Amino acid sequence: MYDWLSDALDNSATLITANRRLARVLADEYAAQQLATGKKAWQSPRIFAWQDWLGAALAAGSEQSDLPTRINTQQSQLLWERCLQKEIGDAESSLSNLVRLARDTRQKLSDWQVHISEVAQAAQNDDQRLYASVAGRYESLLEHENWVDDAALGGLVLESIKSGRIRPAARHTFIGFKRERPVVCSIRAALIEAGVEVHSAPAVVLGRNCELQAFVNSDAELRAAGAWARQQYETNPDAHIGIIANGLEKNSAQIAGRVREGVAPGWQYGHATLFDAVNVSYGQRLSAYPAVSSALLLLRWLVDDLSSSDVGLLLRSPQLGLADLSARSRLELRLRQLPDRRWSPSMLTAEFRNRDGTDDDGDDARDWLERLAAFSKRRRELPKSATPSEWAVFVDELLKGFNWPGQGALDSPEFQLVNRWRELLNEFARLGLVSARLGARMMVSRLDLIAGETVFQPESTNAAVQLMGPLDASGASFDAIWISGMTASNWPAAGSRSLLVSRRLQEKYGMPDCTPANTLQFAEQLLEALAQSSETVVCSYAITEDDAEQTASVLLESFDVTITEAYQDPGWHAATLASSAELLDHDDSVPAVTAEELIAGGAGTIQRQIREPIAAFVHGRMRARVIYPQAVGIPAPMRGNMIHDALYKLYMDLPSSESIAAWQGDELTTRIDDAVNFAFGRHEKNTDAVLQQLLLLERGRISDLLREFVAIDAARGNFSIASVEGKFEFVAGNIRMPLRFDRIDGCDDGSIAILDYKTGSKKQLINRSNEAQEIQLFVYACATDAPVSALALVNVDSREIAFNGAGRGYTDIDAWPELLQQIKAQIAFACEDLSNGDVRVNIEQGISAARPLNLLSRYTELRRELG
Repeated sequence: MYDWLSDALDNSATLITANRRLARVLADEYAAQQLATGKKAWQSPRIFAWQDWLGAALAAGSEQSDLPTRINTQQSQLLWERCLQKEIGDAESSLSNLVRLARDTRQKLSDWQVHISEVAQAAQNDDQRLYASVAGRYESLLEHENWVDDAALGGLVLESIKSGRIRPAARHTFIGFKRERPVVCSIRAALIEAGVEVHSAPAVVLGRNCELQAFVNSDAELRAAGAWARQQYETNPDAHIGIIANGLEKNSAQIAGRVREGVAPGWQYGHATLFDAVNVSYGQRLSAYPAVSSALLLLRWLVDDLSSSDVGLLLRSPQLGLADLSARSRLELRLRQLPDRRWSPSMLTAEFRNRDGTDDDGDDARDWLERLAAFSKRRRELPKSATPSEWAVFVDELLKGFNWPGQGALDSPEFQLVNRWRELLNEFARLGLVSARLGARMMVSRLDLIAGETVFQPESTNAAVQLMGPLDASGASFDAIWISGMTASNWPAAGSRSLLVSRRLQEKYGMPDCTPANTLQFAEQLLEALAQSSETVVCSYAITEDDAEQTASVLLESFDVTITEAYQDPGWHAATLASSAELLDHDDSVPAVTAEELIAGGAGTIQRQIREPIAAFVHGRMRARVIYPQAVGIPAPMRGNMIHDALYKLYMDLPSSESIAAWQGDELTTRIDDAVNFAFGRHEKNTDAVLQQLLLLERGRISDLLREFVAIDAARGNFSIASVEGKFEFVAGNIRMPLRFDRIDGCDDGSIAILDYKTGSKKQLINRSNEAQEIQLFVYACATDAPVSALALVNVDSREIAFNGAGRGYTDIDAWPELLQQIKAQIAFACEDLSNGDVRVNIEQGISAARPLNLLSRYTELRRELG
């Protein structure tokens, strides 16, 4: 394979490829050939992709001072935007799509050597006339400033060869140019006229035979192609294996995932080498990579406040701060339970800086908040404007301040990604040629735009299979190739002629897809080259695609096609695991609770132990936390906390029922206002305008609730509040739990009543059978030595304020002591089970109740086994 390569590169000869991928392939092949001959060192081969060769040829020419200055893609983008704005004003909020279309059109016009004056004369509609005007303005600007963009490089090199400014030596070989562009033909002719030996790489003609296979759908087709490639590789590990697929530029991740299902089943949960087994010719946009995405999001925080979800992404990002994410993850869980708002960096640091020593604190969280404080300072000190090079230095230092791209050594793809980002910063810095100064917002949006339009694919040396688009494979040779998607709708694909140039002018110059015949001819040439690139060729198509029936492409009629039975579709690997899964019993008992162990969750853990023992173990002993979605508006837990805080402030002086009844008029209003101010004070800090309005409405609602609550509470009979927001410690064997009660009332006989405020849906303490529905207050009763004469849930809600309890004032007082002892015994049994490591699964619970822990409890499988 590529036997001609060494000869083509002898004596410092030059090889020019149609694309960079082919240039890399040939460079690797040349190195392998040199090693095969026993060489340990050799001169680097002169292998260039077309665009790179144009730049190298100009750089090697004489009279460099007379040459125009070359501008890069980003500089060209900015100039096009300015020219468009001159023509259409600032009506368009985003010009990036228009600029992309205009630049692509200019590249085609340059390649087919069409002057812009002809475009203007042939224009047939407003869009074409607008483009001609904008392009004319753009070209005038380049000429005035003595600049040249990538599109005009070919014309400049052609002129320089003819004038003798560029004097290429040695032989030049071209490969992979399936659609000859006039500018390429002209340069080849100019090289020959200048005395240069010009060749085309030897045409590969391995045959016109191919197998044709049909599959139910494209998923089955691509998985089978992957399995076929795996078989080819196992037969010959040194084989060059290619899979051709249409649409990689739009959906590379999905297509590659299907192929990997066949090449490396289980790649999703295997070693990274399984993922690398398939190399995809089309990468992702740079902004889609997590490291770059987090960097861009952090930069956006310089000029805009971020939503809670965006801040959460930054908190969870391993590319920012320390490698340990545990405390930051807990911080992010707390953030989810706060009302969504637009956070400035200073708001977030103020919200989380003064912690009370809870277990959410950790080195990684403190480190991250310290870095954020420094970031906030830099945001406040942002210059109004700076040169692009100054901004590039600023951005690099800013990201370093957040420890980007994270701790630890980078692997090869990560290293290449970071280098590409730094190259992007250098490209941005060169915007100074066309724009003296930029504001901070423009800097951020420009970097975001550049990263969004830059496609990046890390080079891989471990790939067993190359997944490519048809054009990417142009000029390459393979030991085996599979061409997928061979339907009539894909081959030939619909033409995409330029909409900004008249059809008549495109037909005159034979521009791409100017006529259906042109599209068909190119598709035939491309398919023939693909089919002749290997001795083993398999073509395939899906019988149905998007619910439409498909047929094989008529282009295959010119080949010797053998219709064969389709290769076996391996299916989804995960499905094979599910069908073979069996529950096995392992002797892996849970250890008993030790005296040093602190159980989390309070009385709720005992409630879980009674209802679902495994839940008590997961939440109480393993300390697993529920991952809530981001709160919208004022979340229920926050409403409940504000009501609790307001009631605490209202009753913190421990008034009696007589005193409460005496609160009337202005005194009651003042007490309620003080209570509400106390409850809302910390929540009204660090808010945006929307949240401020929501809190204002909530103030009114809670004020009305307090007024109604005071009236109902005072009418309940004689009592004296003994304590509010106090602490208990519950002890049962090795189980120790800190508890916090809402309120204790003292009774005339020295006994106490324990009350707990509930602000959600209405709850009952016991049912009609005297069974505890809510165990919490009975656990509190176990934790105190004082005689307990009553327990009550106080439902505080806009729909109803009601006391629901057991004992004095609620149920039969004579039966109360026995009921209390029965439930205390139930609590003791539950604590004994919890202490002994009980992790039973409650099969009788409903599916919705079991769903949160289903992956751990295997509830569904257990139910299925039990029939």
